[in-house]
Amino acid sequence: MGTKKTAVSTAAAGLTALLLATGCSGGSDDDGDGAGDEKAQPRPVISEGQARKVLERYVETNNAANAALNRKALGEVEGGALYQQSQAQYRQFPTYEKKYQALYKKPFRYRADEAHYYIPARGDWYMVDAPVEGPGYDEGDRSLLVFERAGGGTWKNVASVGIQGRIPEVARGDGGLPTVLPAGTEVGTTALDGLDDAVNDLYVSGGKKDGKLLADSEVRKNMVKDHATRRDWIRPEHDGYFETEFESENRKWDDAYKPAFPDVYALRTADGGALAVFNSYDARVDFATRPGFHIIPGDATSLYVKEKEPLGVREYYAVQNAAHVPDEGKVEQLGGEVEMIGAS
Repeated sequence: MGTKKTAVSTAAAGLTALLLATGCSGGSDDDGDGAGDEKAQPRPVISEGQARKVLERYVETNNAANAALNRKALGEVEGGALYQQSQAQYRQFPTYEKKYQALYKKPFRYRADEAHYYIPARGDWYMVDAPVEGPGYDEGDRSLLVFERAGGGTWKNVASVGIQGRIPEVARGDGGLPTVLPAGTEVGTTALDGLDDAVNDLYVSGGKKDGKLLADSEVRKNMVKDHATRRDWIRPEHDGYFETEFESENRKWDDAYKPAFPDVYALRTADGGALAVFNSYDARVDFATRPGFHIIPGDATSLYVKEKEPLGVREYYAVQNAAHVPDEGKVEQLGGEVEMIGAS
């Protein structure tokens, strides 16, 4: 993760919008060390004090890695789709505007002492709702993070989603700890492992199919806008000569860009629903429809596509999402982070 991502319009064969919404949340005020009482109380997978240190180490290492664009160093504290996005940013860094390059390398921080830690008794991950500050961030900005235990017992940040609105109250089970919901859980009529299909549909059809289960929100509007404006790059005199469509994973996708981290991290909420952080993957395809016409890849895309004037370009995007899935009603999107991770 680097500086705050800002929303920009999708350009033909270029870098798509990076969505980030801000907000505040409530959470646990528990500052215990996870020891529990003398009886057989459930113990958290990590104490809150240790989790604070993990967060502080992440920020320190991330800032140093961003300043040097050091992928190896960043990989010591980051993993999953978040690391996939960050590596893409490092590769595309030379194509960024000079102003943004300077901003990207400036330090940011999560205010660990003011964060809310949602640490369950089982599993190998936990969530953190943390205030964030630094270049490009506004007062009150927060991020919902997921830390997962990797090989050797190292905790790595695998998800970071800027949140909009208020995070729902997380339910407390035995020992006052959150309850993890498996990815295959159905909450009401919504399957948690189907949330990625709903997000993809916002790009593919504008939300007319699977995306119907997502409530109206700024996050949804921004994603649907990418679908609605996908052809805006085509000049009127070239209408009928070019086309742009979004698609979900299919056999045409290069193996290197097929969903590598289709993860769902979910906790039970007090209203009987779920707080979910999950990844989705989609692609934007720009292509010529008439003989003799070609696509000219944008700066970032040309890092992956070596042909100067291909007939078409497929850009691959990894999206990190946060959502409140109620027991009844539509799913509320709390945030979405979009990054182009490659092209072919």
